[in-house]
Amino acid sequence: MLARVVLADLWRNPRRSLAATAGVTVGVGLFCGVLFFVDGLSSSMTQRAVEPLAIDMQRIVTEGAGSTLELTQVLDPIGPVDAGDEVGITLEIDNPGEVAAHEVTLRSRPAAGLDYVPGSAEIDGRPIGGGAANPLAAGPGTAGRNLGTIAPGHTRRVTYRVVAAAPTAVDDEQVTSTWSSRESATPLAANQDATPRLDELAARIARVPGVAAAMPLSRADLGPGTLQAGTRTVAGPARIFGFDSAYADRDPTITITDGRLDDGGAALSAEAASALGVGLGDVVTVTLPDGGSLEATVTAITDLTRSRSLFSSRRGGDLETFVYTPDSVVVSSETFAERVVPAFERAASAGSGRLKAPPTREVDVTLDRDALDADPATALTQSERVASAVMASAPGQDYLLDNVSNTLTVAVDDAATARRLFAFLGIPGALLAAVLAAYAGNVLAEAQRRDQAVLRTRGASRRHLLRMLAVRTTALVGVGALAGLVAGYVAATVVLGHASLARASTSALVSSAVVGTAGGLLVTGAALYLTGRRAIDREIDEDRRRLDRRAPLWRRARLDLVLAFLLAVAVTAALGTGAFEGSAGSVYSGRAVRLDLALLVLPVSVWLAGSLVAARLMGAALARATPTSAPRIDRPGPALLRRSVTRRPWAVVNAALVASLVVALAACLATFTASYDAAKVDDARYSNGADVRVTPSPTAERDYGAGDADRFRVAGVAEVTPVVYSASNVVLRSDRTSDPANLAAVEPTGFPAVAPVDAGTAALVDELERDPTGLILSRDTAGFLQVGVGDRVHVLLARSTPDQVEIVAHVSGLFERLPGFPDGADAVMALDRHLEAVPATVPDFFLASVERGGDAALQEAVTRLRRGPASSDTLSIDTRATTFDRDQSSLAALNVAGLVDLDGAFALAMATVAVGVFVFGLLLQRRREYVVLRAQGVGRGTLRLLIAAEAAIVAVGGAIVGLVVGVTMGALFVAVLRPLFVLDPGLVVPWEALGGPVALLAVATVVASLGAASVVGRLAPTELLRDE
Repeated sequence: MLARVVLADLWRNPRRSLAATAGVTVGVGLFCGVLFFVDGLSSSMTQRAVEPLAIDMQRIVTEGAGSTLELTQVLDPIGPVDAGDEVGITLEIDNPGEVAAHEVTLRSRPAAGLDYVPGSAEIDGRPIGGGAANPLAAGPGTAGRNLGTIAPGHTRRVTYRVVAAAPTAVDDEQVTSTWSSRESATPLAANQDATPRLDELAARIARVPGVAAAMPLSRADLGPGTLQAGTRTVAGPARIFGFDSAYADRDPTITITDGRLDDGGAALSAEAASALGVGLGDVVTVTLPDGGSLEATVTAITDLTRSRSLFSSRRGGDLETFVYTPDSVVVSSETFAERVVPAFERAASAGSGRLKAPPTREVDVTLDRDALDADPATALTQSERVASAVMASAPGQDYLLDNVSNTLTVAVDDAATARRLFAFLGIPGALLAAVLAAYAGNVLAEAQRRDQAVLRTRGASRRHLLRMLAVRTTALVGVGALAGLVAGYVAATVVLGHASLARASTSALVSSAVVGTAGGLLVTGAALYLTGRRAIDREIDEDRRRLDRRAPLWRRARLDLVLAFLLAVAVTAALGTGAFEGSAGSVYSGRAVRLDLALLVLPVSVWLAGSLVAARLMGAALARATPTSAPRIDRPGPALLRRSVTRRPWAVVNAALVASLVVALAACLATFTASYDAAKVDDARYSNGADVRVTPSPTAERDYGAGDADRFRVAGVAEVTPVVYSASNVVLRSDRTSDPANLAAVEPTGFPAVAPVDAGTAALVDELERDPTGLILSRDTAGFLQVGVGDRVHVLLARSTPDQVEIVAHVSGLFERLPGFPDGADAVMALDRHLEAVPATVPDFFLASVERGGDAALQEAVTRLRRGPASSDTLSIDTRATTFDRDQSSLAALNVAGLVDLDGAFALAMATVAVGVFVFGLLLQRRREYVVLRAQGVGRGTLRLLIAAEAAIVAVGGAIVGLVVGVTMGALFVAVLRPLFVLDPGLVVPWEALGGPVALLAVATVVASLGAASVVGRLAPTELLRDE
């Protein structure tokens, strides 16, 4: 019976029911939408993290040239032995290779409990002296026995005996035997399986589950003058690679400009082909380290300038440093294994010491990335499992560079941080949903006061009313929750796209749906129920009195002022202690960014405290604006408005408070997103060096000099400057030490004009115009060289080229970092000084700035460059829109705009609902006033203006407060995320974007006011006296 009464009442009063249901819908929709958004975002974290990787794993074969020995260990007997029993140990070291192994050292150490039998050691049947000590593990360092040289095809046999000190079980694990040589210094254990050929190793790895491809890659550095064709010789050093066409097909940075890779031929870099004057079909000769030569027919010309995977260092000291060798030749993996590797082995065997630069051989592994789980933590477990299988696929003296696991390790922490970050960004929306539901509940409770009074007079008890309230709340929140769940999923799908949500696991989506719906029901349902219960617990007369006069707790206890004071103290303390600095992350170092997410409480507190304090001030101002009494009212509209507002100021203030919270949330998210996106653009410009970077290809039709910068000044391009730069292109020498360094030669006035350098660095670079002998050093380089400002430094320019020359410069300044150099710049000098010392200097690239800073202007400038200079020559054009710092945290590439769109849409829906509820409340609470005013001659137009004016006060007050509070919130959010970016992010206030929420609030106000006025105008006085 009670349920039927409640449902009938809800059906009979559709506007009242719709107002309450709308609040629940947007609240649950926001809860579920944010959770679905996080699920979709998390589902792409793995793919986003691994996308920049060129190579997932690299199994580096460190077996040195000449390391072809095989050591066999045999124990007799094997198994249990008693105390005093002797065990014989036989070691045979064989050289099945083609070159001799020199200074072969053999070590053999029995485990504790197996003691060496003095005098039992023999080499090839001849006793070894040395007394009671084990000659194969003598001294504190267990140095072992030097067997000298082992010629190809020869075997050395070593035997000795040990005695058991106590009963034990003997096996091979209790005796550790290793060997090393001059050619292979790393000790290798006995009884190892033979190391497979590189192509065999790649084939084994390719069969590992989870591996999509495994490709062999070999490379070796050759000395100057080792690459020639006919009578022409490349003067500088050269590099030879060994890989097949399948490897080149999987690496988009390897560009075949002419011809094709052929197993029987060779591919030349464009620089080498130009220096030798050869083309397809010509023969080149490569001088190998053993004095022999390799002749091959040129079948392809390549551009390798962008191939970091080929030229990145594999050495620990400068791992992944890009050191480009212009003169390079590529042969097949088979040719490299059969011709190049043996030549290095022979050179290592014949030399007086180990080769300084033996060949680097590796298998580059690509994982099946589609099989990786969307969750980075699960994907990390998968990649580590694959890594273990890759290493177990074959024995060898090597190690694994697990790039993908290193990246996923950072992504795991980034994903957790992103989820917490988005949760904090969604908290204001959740609180706003609760506030809106409570506000709607108050209006609903006011509308039901007369109904409840009638029911009480007819015998309804408090228990009956509470049961009816429970049924009403359940019905409203049930319908609203279902609608909100659908709205949240649809909104997340629109923002992220169906593909992103499809990648999320079903269990995650179901969990989010349950949690979001339950959370929304709890918050909005509790707000509706508690406001209704409070109304029931009051007597009718007392209820009206308390409703009008009794202030809420936050006003009586001045909680807003207390929160504002505590907030000021907390922000001051955070600024003073550097809490906003955080800790920057590094994918290269496997270190995730560290954000102090506890600081996100500050912007949420600003949102609440700022809005509440503003509401207090607005209420006080309206209350003091009491109009004076007059016997005649000449202008009834303004007079009625003043009396209505000052009589019930907090009705207006409460609605304005809700509106301000909505606008503040929208303004905060818009400000945060604009600042976040601007920071990403600034970081991309910093990494790229400028808006645009133009790099002439080695296959370009012409040589570009410093004076060719004007060729790139097309419409839309403001400034262009040439830059000379490459890794380890100079040697810096002080009076104390020297070291290879990365030098940049720039125009002192042009470079600061296009590059995003700070004012201090710009002044140092500009000073080079007046001090051409000056040299600016990074602080780290200056510390290594032990020099300061004013000290002399020798600079070897054009290192390892025929044009190399040494000049003397003095340190004119020190800098922290420079934009545009991904491998770092250690020194900067004036370009004119470089040209004077090395006239053959050509710029490595040109940096350009666009006339306007927007994306459209950038795209227009790039289009003109492609249609202009790049249409007739081979030029690579990189922009700030296509550049990403490979070492930067993936948190710097989050879809924050998507969350803003999601939260913003629901926030604006809340604003519309809030204004509608306020206007609807006017109709419910003041219909008697409107009837009396009509009876006294007040026109319908005046009533319409009265309703619209009160709604306008709400909208204007809420908009002003919301904008101020929202921008302040956005500034604090940006400060918390400072460690994500290379440069300190600035605060960007998108005034145009902020006009959207304000305009929508104004439209909602006008529409709601017109709707209410229309209802008032259509109803007869007798109908206005009804409860609805």
